[in-house]
Amino acid sequence: MLRQAGGYIDDIAIHMMQQIPRASDTVLRGTRYQQDPAQAWAELMEMSGGIEDRIVELEDVIRAQGARTGIAVTEGHLSLVPHNANAILEEWLTGAYHARALNIYQRHGDRVRIATAADFCATRWTVAALRLQVPRGISYLTPAGSVMRLFGRHSGQQAIAVTTAPPDLDIAASRTGERVFLHVANIRYNGAVEATLAIDGRSVAGGRILEISPASPRQAVTQDQPDVFTPVELPVLPGPNVTWRFPAASVSVVEVDLIPN
Repeated sequence: MLRQAGGYIDDIAIHMMQQIPRASDTVLRGTRYQQDPAQAWAELMEMSGGIEDRIVELEDVIRAQGARTGIAVTEGHLSLVPHNANAILEEWLTGAYHARALNIYQRHGDRVRIATAADFCATRWTVAALRLQVPRGISYLTPAGSVMRLFGRHSGQQAIAVTTAPPDLDIAASRTGERVFLHVANIRYNGAVEATLAIDGRSVAGGRILEISPASPRQAVTQDQPDVFTPVELPVLPGPNVTWRFPAASVSVVEVDLIPN
């Protein structure tokens, strides 16, 4: 496509599909994950590495053509059995996987122009960001949709490098003016992770943390519980550094304002 029409294309679209379990005896088939959710979590974290591999592969292809074309990830859901309807996609077990996917896209933002962690909206499929109830009822966001909304609403215009971080925290950073945003996924199934935010000698004037941290990774969203993944807002106090304990399996946005120099 780039060889034939690269001069006419702004972005080239891909589907980040075929993200499938690597183990032949995977628990991510049907409802097996319900018997061993910790193993399901471990398999999802292992699978998330395939997202970056595919983005890098496409970047290399574009670069080899000498093109400046962007990437548009127009579908980004998991490919699990049963096809497009695995129940795990409505449980928080998939929350950090989707956050990690979005962080990968953000860290490759010089090439990735738009991206999604889901399919579209759906009535039966669980791969959607939004489940529609028919013929009536309450529609709701899946875990993928909830993470997409959280990160999409609270994100900066310019990328910032994360120079060091605890290995169990997946972080993407950005800023708009004097406001800094961190998108944080705790990829530990069990155990909080403490981290300290320090920004090149700058001091924090204050801010907030928006946190999705259900009591159990098996928490599911349903028509009867449509708001279980609504973020909780917590204050950040002023100071030279910000220290925070990110709960196990949580997804958060850290949003702080810097004191002007």
